[in-house]
Amino acid sequence: HKKIGVKNLLKFSNKHFAGIKNYEFKPIMYLLNLYRQVFGALLLLSMVATAAAQTNLTGIWEGKFLATQTELGPPKLVVEILYVKDDFFSGITHLYYDDNKYEHYKMVGIYNKTEKLLMFKETATIAIDLGIYKNCLGTYTMVLNNNGSNMFLYGNWVPNIKDCTNEVKVWLFKRKPVVKLPLPGKKNVTPAQPPVTEKKIAAPLKNAKTKAIIPAAPVPPAALVAPVAKNIPSTKTAPVILPAKITQRETDVQSLIEIAFRDKDSIRVEVYDNGDIDGDSVSVYEEQVQRINKKMITAKPIIFYVSLDKNINPITHLRLVAESLGAIPPCTALMIVTTKSKRYEVRLSSNFNKNATVELFLKE
Repeated sequence: HKKIGVKNLLKFSNKHFAGIKNYEFKPIMYLLNLYRQVFGALLLLSMVATAAAQTNLTGIWEGKFLATQTELGPPKLVVEILYVKDDFFSGITHLYYDDNKYEHYKMVGIYNKTEKLLMFKETATIAIDLGIYKNCLGTYTMVLNNNGSNMFLYGNWVPNIKDCTNEVKVWLFKRKPVVKLPLPGKKNVTPAQPPVTEKKIAAPLKNAKTKAIIPAAPVPPAALVAPVAKNIPSTKTAPVILPAKITQRETDVQSLIEIAFRDKDSIRVEVYDNGDIDGDSVSVYEEQVQRINKKMITAKPIIFYVSLDKNINPITHLRLVAESLGAIPPCTALMIVTTKSKRYEVRLSSNFNKNATVELFLKE
């Protein structure tokens, strides 16, 4: 069968075994059917594994800068890889310190599959609060390592501007997606979606304050606990699988809002047209849940409510998707986020190549 293939083997069996009685022929046909089922299952598994290999970089990576403590506290790091296309990817780097100090940057990078090497550069500042200290954007060069059900990145962070601060060693951790094997003989079997795992965000650090490097190897988290369902005090449409035309667009994080723990419930979100009312229509997703479905935005707000839970996700993404660009491209919107104690105005711009995203980060 290795030489002539399954189809030719079936033709051969029909031609040469035509005179054999049914009870004699059944064992042969049983073996042929079993071969086809097993071969189909292996082919499907191969396709699933290939798809997973292409997308397993996306998600939230957690880790540390391996440097001595400074006035701002021990260094902690969270890297979000939001968009991957071929060898290119983009996302956000988050650095959290003691006393609620932070840095948030946009980044872009490339992935060398042969060498398992990732290089990504911080390109723009979203928000910083370092008190009296100066911030430094930098470039990460890291090697991907698979260890059982976990994925690790090890490497260095180097400042983009010479002498801004010292080079620092970095490590990151992420759980591998889980793919279940399809059973032979089962049709239309789809692999299980990777479980959503709890993301723990510590209060990270880096840069002008890092001096000495700790040589000891990092110890990854022992286990991550699966979250419970989100309980939001408002009407939602059912969770959906995002259309391919949406997921293939770049995720452009245009604002990050840090929410105090006391303000985590009943956060009011209003979406208006920004400027002239020119027929822009949008959809808005809170993670995988659709909150606005292809509605035209005007001077009258479209309103929904959000509640945050750090056990589910410390970072919640509100993704504004352009459904039409109106008479004056691109699609622009004003999003007003109101908590119990604060009000934030965010101006967003999206088109058919990128989705405008606002991140809500729940501070401990």
